[in-house]
Amino acid sequence: MKRVPQVKVMRRALGLTQEEFGARYHIPLGTLRDWEQGKSVPDRPTQAYLKVIAHDPEAVRRALQARLEPSAR
Repeated sequence: MKRVPQVKVMRRALGLTQEEFGARYHIPLGTLRDWEQGKSVPDRPTQAYLKVIAHDPEAVRRALQARLEPSAR
């Protein structure tokens, strides 16, 4: 089984501050800090989300920024 990416390492590799990473990927700042300081660990669904971010951070950023188009009537 693959390891969950270390959040701090991933964030630094992306050149983002904690605030920027949290805002970009919709992760509360306090939660992010707790993970990085080893006070808590991400749950299983969040581990999967972090793996997706590690694999293709730009695709996740674009998906989260995308707005739903109004339905054509």
